[in-house]
Amino acid sequence: MAEFQLNDPVTISTTGGDSSTLEGVVAHLGPVQFAPGIDWIGIRLTGVSVGKGKNNGTVKGIQYFDVAENCGMFTKKVNVTKRELNR
Repeated sequence: MAEFQLNDPVTISTTGGDSSTLEGVVAHLGPVQFAPGIDWIGIRLTGVSVGKGKNNGTVKGIQYFDVAENCGMFTKKVNVTKRELNR
């Protein structure tokens, strides 16, 4: 499994009724207080994914990173893949 660092560009695979792929950059790595486990990644959504998030980097009153409303999300590492930036 890839090791992630802050600001790595990533692709996020979502599941559920509207399975899709989102893009963003890593904004938080590690444990969170709202769920068990140490393999959480906070994502600052970018490009066409802006506005498709679940939060602004704050969950249950704890700020993990800062981004505009609905431009942030958290997911497990297994759902995230590093991507190459193209010019």
